[in-house]
Amino acid sequence: MARLKIRCSDPKAGKLQAELCESLAGKDAAFRDVFTALADASETFVSHFYGRLPFVLECGELVAKRWTLEDQLSLLRHESYEVYRSSKAERKPIQLKTGYTRFTHPAIGQVKAHSFMADESETPKLTEAAARQGLETGSWVISSGNSLSPNLAEVCQALQSSFQVPFVTTNVYISRLDSPVTAPLHTDRFDSFIMQTEGAKRWRIYATSQEVPSWPVLDAGMTDRGKAGDVLYLEKAGALLLDECLLPGDVVYLPRGFPHATSTFSTASLPGAAKSKYSTSLTVSLLLESVGLTVDKVLRCAAGMQEGCNERGQCFGAEEILMATPKHQQLRATLPIGFLASTVSPSLRAVSLGAEHQEVWVEAMVVKLMSLAKECGLVRWMAAGAGREAVLRRVLQHVWQSLPRATEWCKDRVYCTGCVLSQILPDQRHEVEEKALVEFPFYPEEGLMYAKSPSINSPVPTL
Repeated sequence: MARLKIRCSDPKAGKLQAELCESLAGKDAAFRDVFTALADASETFVSHFYGRLPFVLECGELVAKRWTLEDQLSLLRHESYEVYRSSKAERKPIQLKTGYTRFTHPAIGQVKAHSFMADESETPKLTEAAARQGLETGSWVISSGNSLSPNLAEVCQALQSSFQVPFVTTNVYISRLDSPVTAPLHTDRFDSFIMQTEGAKRWRIYATSQEVPSWPVLDAGMTDRGKAGDVLYLEKAGALLLDECLLPGDVVYLPRGFPHATSTFSTASLPGAAKSKYSTSLTVSLLLESVGLTVDKVLRCAAGMQEGCNERGQCFGAEEILMATPKHQQLRATLPIGFLASTVSPSLRAVSLGAEHQEVWVEAMVVKLMSLAKECGLVRWMAAGAGREAVLRRVLQHVWQSLPRATEWCKDRVYCTGCVLSQILPDQRHEVEEKALVEFPFYPEEGLMYAKSPSINSPVPTL
């Protein structure tokens, strides 16, 4: 493969590139190897870029053509699904309308609308002809393509393995080239790797700001910006961090909560995009905050388990943490699991994490979280005494032990190659997959109500 290259103005981009190239030197690197190198071999990615700075990684043929418009159109054909090939299931037209596929609002491309999606009533029955027609005025979005296509499931499983994160999903975005706007300024709740597989797309990524804070947590009142009727104006975002036109083979890392906008304007004439009329990209997301794997949830769970509720159903210890979360960025951090475990104990770097590493991680996390509670002024937490530390240890042990189960749960119920999802007709899969993401219990049953988000929102990346 060609030498990997990082595009980023940050001074440490060169170090990141050198670490990746050193890790892959002498190898006939495969797709998964690139992300394993990023997760394990690159200390700079974890310590300097993850959650903080975007960059573009040139991966060439490892990413280019992994998914195209023709691949997406094939999802409308029965022969694309094993469940039809191996059974006598009735072959009704495949619509993918149960939460899977939508077209963006036509007025976005005319810079006349901020709402993302057209009303479902405006979306015609999905046929190949209708899809091609829809692409003339908007973008075609497939949510959780991993539950429909084995190829997309394979992409997710590669990152699931590399980063040792249980839940990874992918959305597909296809737009006609030379559209002024394909997505207005907005934020997402996920760290994502966007893989340009066909055509070209321009990305502008901005820093967070006081108006758009880092690492949003939904149930702390920090919702996605620029969606569901909210308009995110440019002056609310921070400085422009990245302005790049992605060509086939390029991958951009997008940190959670960072404002971004996309366009395919003036891309048709670019040399790398000339072979297609469309821009196709995969947004592959590491689901952590959206499934409850953040610092505040661990603390809330432990506070609730020790303190319990009063006669009104209140737990003041958990409420204290909830109220503090918007004020303290470290409470909104994702739990350092998988590739992030080395940030609490260097001995956990670049190893396949298992039961034998539990004690090291748990004890390091107890020290870290007790110190953080003091730093954030959690008065009730600190007043609870030694009993609080013991409960915290129980919660962390449960989280660690749940991770391998969650990984298998995801493979079975979120990926179309799994033993559960593969047996379900495509138009019925989205409900099963989304339920699987919402319902997996990372926390002890007696503390789940304190960690659970009070408002239900899809953990799957959507517009």
